[in-house]
Amino acid sequence: MIKEDRVRKYVKYVLLTFSVVSFLFSIFHIFTNLATIPPEQVNLFLVSPAILFLVPYLSLSLFDVKRVESKMLIVPRFFRDVVDSVESGSDFLSAIMNSVKNEYGVLNEDIEKLSNQLYWGVPFEKAIVEFANNIGSKDLKRDLSLVIEARRVGGHVEKILRELSEKISTENLRVKERKSNLASNTFTGYISFLIFLFIIILVYNNLFVELGSSVSGDGEVSEQQSQVLNLYLTLFTLLAYELAILSGFLFGLMQENSLISGAPHVVLLIVITFFGFFFFI
Repeated sequence: MIKEDRVRKYVKYVLLTFSVVSFLFSIFHIFTNLATIPPEQVNLFLVSPAILFLVPYLSLSLFDVKRVESKMLIVPRFFRDVVDSVESGSDFLSAIMNSVKNEYGVLNEDIEKLSNQLYWGVPFEKAIVEFANNIGSKDLKRDLSLVIEARRVGGHVEKILRELSEKISTENLRVKERKSNLASNTFTGYISFLIFLFIIILVYNNLFVELGSSVSGDGEVSEQQSQVLNLYLTLFTLLAYELAILSGFLFGLMQENSLISGAPHVVLLIVITFFGFFFFI
C-alpha cells in the first residue's frame, strides 16, 4: 500500500509538470503563429494540456481525497467499538487487536495492520501514528496525538477516544449538510459561467469578426487582421478556461472545504468551454 501511494504520488507530480509545460508550449506556439493558425485550432491547442494531463492529475488527486473521506466515515465506529470493548473489561491494546474480527470495509486493511504491529510488540505510539498516516488525514494524526499523550501519562484513553469519535462524526455530518445547503449556489455558479461564456462568444463573433470584415470592405480578412483576431480569440479562450478551472475549484471549496473536491466541476466546465468555442467560433 505504501509503495502504491508513493508511485501514485510520483505520477501526479509528473502529470502536473507535463500539464504546465505543455500549456506553456501551446501558448508559445499560438503566439508565434497568430497570422496562420486557424481559429478552431486555438481552442484545441489550449484544451489539449487539460485533457491529456490536468484531468488525469485531478482524477488521481480526487481518488486520494475520496479514499481518505471514506475511511474517516468509518473511523468513529472503530473508535466506539474499541471504547465499548474497554468498558466491558478488556485492556486497551487487546480491544484494538480484537477489533479485527469486526467488518470495517475500506478500513479493514489499516486496522489489521495496526493490530499486527501491536501483536508483534511495536510501540503503541509508533503503531498509532502509522495508522493515522495510512489513513491519510492530518486532522486524525493531530487528534491521535492526544490519545498518545493520555496513555503516556496514564489517563483515561477510552474517554478521549469516545470524544474523538463524536467529534469526527459531527464533522462528517457538518460537511454533508454544507454540501447540501450550497448545492443551489453551485447551480447559480454554473448559470453565471454559461452566461459569461455566451457573452464572450457573442462579442467575438459579432464585434471583432464582423468589424474585421467590414474594415476590409470585400468581406475578406487580411493577414494582419487575422493575426489580431487570433490574438483576441486566444485571450478570450484563455480567460474562459481560466474561469472554468477557478470556478470549479471554488465550487469544491464552498461545498466540501477542499479545492481538489472541485475536480469534477473543473472537468465539466472545461468540457463546456471546449464545446462552446468548438461549435460557435
